Amino acid sequence: MSDKPIKILIVEDEPDVLEPMQEILQKKGYTTFTALESDTALAIFEKENPSVCLIDVHMPKSPLDGVGLLERIRQKSQATYCIMLTRITERDKVEEAKRLGAKRYVLKPLDYQELLGLIQEATSPV
Repeated sequence: MSDKPIKILIVEDEPDVLEPMQEILQKKGYTTFTALESDTALAIFEKENPSVCLIDVHMPKSPLDGVGLLERIRQKSQATYCIMLTRITERDKVEEAKRLGAKRYVLKPLDYQELLGLIQEATSPV
């Protein structure tokens, strides 16, 4: 296993959800980057090339919603492990995200143990 920290991009438009998530992931030793909207997220993605992206599905004030952002990320990288975050089961959005290559989705309010387990799964060598 590499000693290089695992990079995670968190894209969440609600600071009260984003900040505790970032804090928990940093305490677990992950290098985190955050964005409140899609344009910032894409710029960070291109610069940092994270291993995992946690993407909020519903971002009404963002140029792209989570599925649109996922589609743009997929155009740049098929290898990045993307986990979608949503408050409600938006079946059409979830199905579209799966079609675009999202590996998992997690319902809010977040179960951090579940989320950490998915990140561990995503970053463990096969």
